Amino acid sequence: MVLFGGVPHQEGYTGQLDKSKLPLISLKVEEYNGLIFASFDKDIMSLDEWLGRAKPWIDLFMKQGAGWPVKTMGEHKFTFPGNWKIQLENTTDAYHFPIVHKSFLDSVDAETQNTFDFVEGAGFVEDLGHGHSVMVMIPELVDLDEGLDAPIPERFAELAAELAKDYPDEQVRKIVRAVGGSGFNLNLFPNLACSMAFFRVLRPLSVTETEIRHIAIGMDGGPDIANEVRLRLHEHFQGPMGFGTPDDAEAWDRVQRGSLAGKDISILLNRGLGHEARREDGNLFSDVSAETGMRAAYRQWLIAMSEEAGA
Repeated sequence: MVLFGGVPHQEGYTGQLDKSKLPLISLKVEEYNGLIFASFDKDIMSLDEWLGRAKPWIDLFMKQGAGWPVKTMGEHKFTFPGNWKIQLENTTDAYHFPIVHKSFLDSVDAETQNTFDFVEGAGFVEDLGHGHSVMVMIPELVDLDEGLDAPIPERFAELAAELAKDYPDEQVRKIVRAVGGSGFNLNLFPNLACSMAFFRVLRPLSVTETEIRHIAIGMDGGPDIANEVRLRLHEHFQGPMGFGTPDDAEAWDRVQRGSLAGKDISILLNRGLGHEARREDGNLFSDVSAETGMRAAYRQWLIAMSEEAGA
């Protein structure tokens, strides 16, 4: 499809202006489960092939609609003075959470603290191919359609009571689980994260500056009160005045400055290396604190750079 831009007061140009020779740049566009992807590379593999083993995780992530379609509910956008790949590491890194986000953990109740104590838990990080990875932090919240008979967390008790006025018990439990978000972060190379309960989109502006979009999501047609609680949770951690984003942004800034300490100083990315195992389908995985997902992204980045250079 070729798109042509409008030309105001076209008669002011000398001669006949042939808009067919001045088309807008068109992209290759495909969609999967409500997510729209675009590429300048017309010869890139199909989206189905590119997403590959990440597709089942997208399906699980989109269950946060609790039976309704997932919708976006606003976003905030900011930049940080660092290379985009620094942020790419963040989404698949559990190791930093209890240290960098200590202030967040201090702000929540004991039950929530226990839920987010996942570094020593049964979670894992897995290489999904093509630079994609998944970090499972809370295994019992991977599939939101399961475990509906589990006790409702105390922090959602008031919400459940309000929902019970209009919905049957099983649906109340399904909505409450969706409000809390999924128990994993999904990194889609090169620039999209489906991160527990929101989307993060990154855009390189230069070698040393990156734009970040944090997009809140909710239930399209779902209960207003449930979407309001989701927004409050988003603001608490990911919002511009929240406990998570400012700490992360400070860390990204420091990593960028630290990387400039000297060309001969190695940057380690080997946590979990040597402890990784391989599933029957060939996927590499390791404990949740390993840097398996980061290595997956950098391998794909190296492939892309080598192809660009004709190597």
